[in-house]
Amino acid sequence: MESRDAPDADELLRADLGGGVAPATYVLSAAVYVERGGEILLLERAAGGAMAGQWFLPGGMIEPGELPEQGARRELWEETGLEITGDLELVGAYPMRIYGRDTLQLTYRGTAGPGEPRLSAEHDDVRWVDPVEMRAALTDDAIATIAQGHDAVRAMVEHIRTDLERYLRRVGR
Repeated sequence: MESRDAPDADELLRADLGGGVAPATYVLSAAVYVERGGEILLLERAAGGAMAGQWFLPGGMIEPGELPEQGARRELWEETGLEITGDLELVGAYPMRIYGRDTLQLTYRGTAGPGEPRLSAEHDDVRWVDPVEMRAALTDDAIATIAQGHDAVRAMVEHIRTDLERYLRRVGR
């Protein structure tokens, strides 16, 4: 039971924040390194959308009230019709600017369940790739070509490359 003189929960939980700089605020997003036979699944972004023609892991924005792992599973299902068997393992987190928002991307890894991926309207193609070959292709020159002079895009793809390197260490490759 709260006393009338006691601070409310918001006051109590922010009491140590002080009056300094406001903390960063991010929208949450999740992506999945979907594994099958030593390869990972990539989806080609559809024409007319953000980063059209580029290849990315399945994933998307976390919905209000949704846990990040639930959102990762939901996005995978919506985009491919695939499910992960067993647990998702957190690989990393990195900031990016996409859809006009500052986003914190959480990445997971997990084993693809049975079946073949199907395409959603957000994607034009799907492929399984060797993650080591994918990392080898993400050279500084390739990133510059993808970024087309846009610092936010360059930063995002560099974060993706760093995350891929973290994934490769995690799986011992």
